[in-house]
This record gives sequence, structure tokens and C-alpha cells, in this order.
Amino acid sequence: MALEAGRKSSAREDAITPFVIAAYATGYLALIAGWMKGGHPERFGAAALICDALFTAIVHGSAVAAPAAAASTFAATLVVLWLALRSGRWWPFVAGASMVLSALVSVLRWGGAGLSEHAAESAHVGLWILIYLALLAGVAERWMAGEAPVSRIGRVAPGVSP
Repeated sequence: MALEAGRKSSAREDAITPFVIAAYATGYLALIAGWMKGGHPERFGAAALICDALFTAIVHGSAVAAPAAAASTFAATLVVLWLALRSGRWWPFVAGASMVLSALVSVLRWGGAGLSEHAAESAHVGLWILIYLALLAGVAERWMAGEAPVSRIGRVAPGVSP
């Protein structure tokens, strides 16, 4: 956050808002549920989002943070859009569209379209909540349909011989 010369940052400006806390909580819940309880498309989508989040966290603060994070998110977007075209699930379409919209917000912010930093960050957080909720709804739909999660496929129940 760029501050004017001579102006100090207040605790209020650096505070994490409830909206961001909700985004993190939703994200963690969706990624864990997608990995542990999802089918193949949910697990693949969760893996792409986890890789994007880990790579972005690793490069954060470096000189190439913004371009590297943008490239990582672009790769994750391509994976989710590929998943939307290859799987029979609806949630990758919602997640992919939200990721494309998030990229457009970044283009508008960097292009000088008059979008403030707060408005751009709020849009990013809201769109990522939608991405995580779509993944979570995909896992819930799979569970309600009675499909076995990938983590349980191939396991033999105790006391049952193969």
C-alpha cells in the first residue's frame, strides 16, 4: 500500500477485513474438501488451485512477484477451463469464468482505467470466494449424488476380501 510522504500507516488500514477472513476460510475449506472428498475433476481442480496458491506465496515479495503470480494464475485458469471442457461437471465453468473476470480486473487496474486499488482488491476477493464456493458446491453435488470420493476408491473395507 503506497502511503503519502510523511503519513504513517494506521492499524485500521493494515487490518484484515472480515471479507478477507471469509475468503481464506472458504478457500481452505473448499481446497481441503475438494482434495479429500471430491471426485477426479474436483481433486484435479483443487490441485491446480493449490499449486497456484503455493507458487504465488513463494514468489510474494520478490522483484518478479506480480508477473510470476499472474503467469501462475493464468496457468491455473487454463487448467480449470480445460477441466470445464473435458469433465461433465458444471462448477469448472463457474470457476473458470470467475478466474477470467479476475484477470480482467487486473488488466483494468494495470491499464489505468480509473479502478482504485480497494475496488480491484475487493473484486478479486469476491471472485475468489465465488471460485471456492463453486468447487465446494461441486464436491457437495458429487457427495449428494452418491459418488465415492477419489480418496476412497480402491480401498477395501475391513473384513472384506478382494
